[in-house]
This record gives sequence, structure tokens and C-alpha cells, in this order.
Amino acid sequence: MSLDGRLVGNDNPEWEEFYSPMVSVLQTELSGKGVKAALVVGAAGQNYTDQIGRAASMHQFKSYAACIARHGAAPDEPEPSLISHELNEMYQGRLPFAPFQHIINHSDSDGYYIPVDFESPFKFNAPSMSGGSFECDAGSSHALLRELDELNKYLKMPGDYGELCGSGRVQQEIRGDKFETEKWVWAVMRWLARESVEKNLLLEFC
Repeated sequence: MSLDGRLVGNDNPEWEEFYSPMVSVLQTELSGKGVKAALVVGAAGQNYTDQIGRAASMHQFKSYAACIARHGAAPDEPEPSLISHELNEMYQGRLPFAPFQHIINHSDSDGYYIPVDFESPFKFNAPSMSGGSFECDAGSSHALLRELDELNKYLKMPGDYGELCGSGRVQQEIRGDKFETEKWVWAVMRWLARESVEKNLLLEFC
């Protein structure tokens, strides 16, 4: 199954029906956690969507980050059976998520990154358009951007998807690299996180 990331602004057609009520819930959650900053969402003005990869690509990317968090060094090979151990240990509560908690401790199916700076991701009940609610993860776009920049000390990408002007240049940079999948996910995720911070947009997975 493919995994896309997109940015949502207050000019989205579903803003009033779905996103505005969700932002209100998120603002209440943030206030309850002592975060004083207001969650203000701007206009996107264009379509920000691109494929992050497959669900397995994100798992591999998180495993790469988990290995660095645990050992202070990148894995030698992108072999999931070898590098997923630390990630599983984190999900079992036996290792901390830091310093990549907004990358690792966040759902890639029911979750958002929001343009407010706060320390730890959290869960909240998002209102659905059918009248009920569903549990989601909320992370900080600001914190995500910092974590992605820290991760790039190991990936050593020359720029993200936007800075490299799209998929062609990104693919040119990473083609044949043993960490091609991780670098592609990083390039798209950092572009989305950077634009979320700069333009006050919601980052969601779809």
C-alpha cells in the first residue's frame, strides 16, 4: 500500500467540515499540556502532495533512525531483519524514542504534524465527518524538521524534495545508493515539514 504525505491549509475544500473542528480540538489539547502558542493554519495556495513510499518504506526509515538513536551510528546495511530490532525495542517500551521521537513515535496512518513547537508527540481524539471520533497522533512540524536535520548528518542529502526541485533530481542523487529508500523518505518528509513550518500548514498522511 502506498503512503502519501500532503499539506493542508485553511483553503482546503474540507476545511470547515473537518479540519477546523480538529484544529479546535488540538488547540484545547495543547493548552491542557501547557503549550501557550496558538495553532494558526494558513492557506496552502497549491497542492502539496507526494508519495513518501510504501508503508514498509516508512518502517525502514524509522528503523534507520532507531539504530542511530541507540548506537550513535547508522546501520551498515539496510536489511530490515537486522535494523528493526531497536525499533521494536522502542515500541515495547524498553528503549527511549529520543532523539527522534517525532519521527518514530508517530502513526503513519492516523496522524498529523502541526505548525506548533512542543516537546513530545501525543494522542488525541479527532472528530470525524460522520459525527464520531477516532484516535490520532499529533506531532510538531518544528520538532520533526529538527529531527530530520539531525538525521541528515548520517544520510548526507544535499537538499530535500523542494530544494532539489522535484523527484527527478532526488532520484538522480539517490539512485543505486544502499539507503535509497531512507533517503527518498527523508527528502519528501523534510520538504513537507519545512513547508508546514514556513507556511503554517497541517501535515497529514493519506
